[in-house]
Amino acid sequence: MKYTYAYKTNDGIRHEDAMDASSREEVFEALRARGIKAIKVVAADGSKANGEVRGVRKRVVVALVALVATVAGVVAYIGGERTAAANGGGAVDRALTSGTRRQVIGDVAIIEKGIRTGWSEAFEREGDRFLASFAIPGVPAGQRSTSEEEMRRALEGKVAPQPADPIEVQQIKAMVEGMKEEARRYIAAGGTIVDYGKRLVERQEAEIAIYNRVKGEIEKIRDTMPPAAFETYLEERNDELRNLGIKPIVDGRD
Repeated sequence: MKYTYAYKTNDGIRHEDAMDASSREEVFEALRARGIKAIKVVAADGSKANGEVRGVRKRVVVALVALVATVAGVVAYIGGERTAAANGGGAVDRALTSGTRRQVIGDVAIIEKGIRTGWSEAFEREGDRFLASFAIPGVPAGQRSTSEEEMRRALEGKVAPQPADPIEVQQIKAMVEGMKEEARRYIAAGGTIVDYGKRLVERQEAEIAIYNRVKGEIEKIRDTMPPAAFETYLEERNDELRNLGIKPIVDGRD
């Protein structure tokens, strides 16, 4: 099926194009791989036409897009048993090797501990731990400082996920390696390590601002709509967050 999509470049100019794909999700994934954040994806036959990002201030969205070289993939934040996640099929397999920033699949307790500690148990180099703190979109960092020299060492090295690693750690390691590629491209284009670190902070703060804004709008409208209408509204707003790789809001009260 053919899909049309719209996106904005860093100068704020809107562009439209089209591609063949089996689903809207496939279009989003292909565009993310090219560093493009689509603001609209619509099937040529008019179905699934709710691809426009709505309700989030465009100024904030454009600022986020300008900061991101690769937007996080769309993978749900799943709680519960790790064994259930491990049996999740293709989504888990892709998550274990994908270098895009995204929500982590696995045990919530392990994920929360990793976030809180800056994934210190998964990485020896301080620079790697610094990058890991910014790997999950929209999540406050557990470690927000490192030296330029430590970052340089991290960029010169590689951390390969090991089969014995928990699935949560395998995902974080893959994402950190993806961020290193992002950093190398940024530096090769004339940027500096220090400026890249600043952009990580700015990107993360923009993602948190978007999450908090959507959450506030959901909470404000929750008791003003019939339950069925609210569920539809909630899913539409969560689609906006998922398209940015940010975790969805469960029921408007979390």
